Amino acid sequence: MEKNEEFKEELEKQYSILIRASEKKEKKYFIIIISILVVTLLGTIVSIIFAGSAFNNSKKLNKNIESTTTTYYRTLSVTFNNGQKLELSNIGNGYELTNPKTITITNTGDKKITFNIKFNSIDTSLLSSNNLTYTITSNGETSSPKELPLSEKNILTDIEIEPEETLTYIIKASFTGQMEENNYSNYYNANIAIVQIGEKAEILD
Repeated sequence: MEKNEEFKEELEKQYSILIRASEKKEKKYFIIIISILVVTLLGTIVSIIFAGSAFNNSKKLNKNIESTTTTYYRTLSVTFNNGQKLELSNIGNGYELTNPKTITITNTGDKKITFNIKFNSIDTSLLSSNNLTYTITSNGETSSPKELPLSEKNILTDIEIEPEETLTYIIKASFTGQMEENNYSNYYNANIAIVQIGEKAEILD
């Protein structure tokens, strides 16, 4: 009987040890789970804060871009008939450009714009443009004939156009002189560029 009692006490002792160990283990797991949840919650909060900050910075950046775009947006709408180049071929005595160039320019913005019109990228077989002239007609008025330039040159400067206003220019060209040798292989080509004053680049070049 005495041995049975000792055995029983030993079993109860071992059982108590196991219970305490189990409780400690469960407590340890509980602490680990709580720690993971706290870290996850903190990570979520930090992510939300950074996302909000990034969104605000993005909005500010977009506002700056919109402001810059509005400030420098080119609002001249330009239409050329028969392309943007003035092309004269087979120049000889009595030559006249068959299809005059018509340029239509509209200010589609809400501010007055100033611009120039120029000839550039000039390519010609002629050594001189004497008697090879052009005229510009606008609002029913035609300019006096001027010689076509052999190098880049403004043909109209400081033109002002109001919002929603449309201006039309007709460019004609002709040869009014006499060539000693009527060589019909002569040519003159130039690009017509519209240059907005105050812009870093040309509207159309």
